[in-house]
Formats: sequence, C-alpha cells, structure tokens
Amino acid sequence: MNQKDKITYQYARGTVALYAKTPVLGQVKTRMQAVLGLEGALSLHKALIRYVFRNLEEACLCPMQLWIAQSEAFSKPNVSHDEYFLSFCNKKDIYFQNGMDLGAKMAFTARQVLKGSDYVVLVGSDCASVDAAYLEQALRALESGEQIVIGPAEDGGYVLLGLRIVPDCLFAEVPWGESEVMSITRKNLTAAGLSWFELEPRWDVDRPQDLPRLANLEPRFPAY
Repeated sequence: MNQKDKITYQYARGTVALYAKTPVLGQVKTRMQAVLGLEGALSLHKALIRYVFRNLEEACLCPMQLWIAQSEAFSKPNVSHDEYFLSFCNKKDIYFQNGMDLGAKMAFTARQVLKGSDYVVLVGSDCASVDAAYLEQALRALESGEQIVIGPAEDGGYVLLGLRIVPDCLFAEVPWGESEVMSITRKNLTAAGLSWFELEPRWDVDRPQDLPRLANLEPRFPAY
C-alpha cells in the first residue's frame, strides 16, 4: 500500500491541482534570466515547483495533483524531466495541461478534476506565498458551499482559483499574463450574476524584484 493511501485528509472531497511548466533551459522564468542567467532561471523554476508542491502536500489538507504544461522536449530520450517530477510526485498524480491558452487549460483541468472531486483548487508553481494556511482558507470556503474562490495576486492576476463550477464566462477575453487579469475576471463574474469569495492578495515570483521575498518564507526556501 502506498503511504499516501493511509492519509486522512481534512478536506478529502477536494483536490489541489498545481500548475507547472516543463523545466526547459531558456524557456522558463524568462524575466529572471537577465539577473540569474539561463541556468539560474531554470534552477529557480525547478526549486519553486518542488517547494510549492511539497509545502502544500505535507499539510495533508487534501489530495494533490501536478498538472504540467507539455513541451516538445518532455519525455524524449536524454532529458531529466520525468525523473525530476517523479522525485516528488507519484506518476499516477501527474497530468498534462490541455488547451490553446491558460484559460482553456484551467477550464479543462477543473472539469477533469471535478469528475472525481466536489471542488478543485488550482495554484501556480511560482506562487510560493501560497502556504498551507492560505490554501486552507480556500478549502474551508469551498467546503462550506462557496462556488468560486479567488486568491488575487499583487501584480493584478491571481495566485489561487478554487471552483465547484466552471462557468464559461470565468475565462472569457482574459489577457493572461497582464495586470488586468483579476479586474476582468471580476467584471466577467459580475456580468454573469455570479458571486465569489475573495482571499487577501498574495505575491508570486515573476520578476527580479520578487526574489528577495523568498528569504522570508516559512518553511525556508531552498538555495537554487
């Protein structure tokens, strides 16, 4: 029996889906490359994925899944991506994102997870400030019946999205990667007559000025 099979989750009816890009040199954390270099940016990217996944998994709040953005390099001979992901996540819990843009991918993931769970929480792997306590706020709200829970990001996007339903309007005409993501999301939901529960804003690791904040994380962020 796998050790995870023995865990009693506090929010067993939910699932966390961690979103991550395949770690390919030169294709991840591109805004960091000017200060960290290609190798440094890749190391940071991999450290973030492992940190966020383990931090949330070890809280044992609910089951975890890893959803990977596919790359042409993934699973080809002489690459270490499979080994890297399997070093902290069981193969049965690894899935591939599917869709033309981030909104379509998240909608696909949410609908797939909701086939077997009452609610799903999507978190980005660069959202190191999303700790167990923050995740539990979202899970508690969903468990109590909230249909949509959003954790805004300080840069105008969001770091967490919790769903019991997947309304098409949620991802309509959203400029992914821009500072208007959260404001347009609010407008979409309001126009559709949908309510949502909003957590306090948190930060993600996207720009060089975000790097010093990693030193204040608890548990401690590893060297990269």
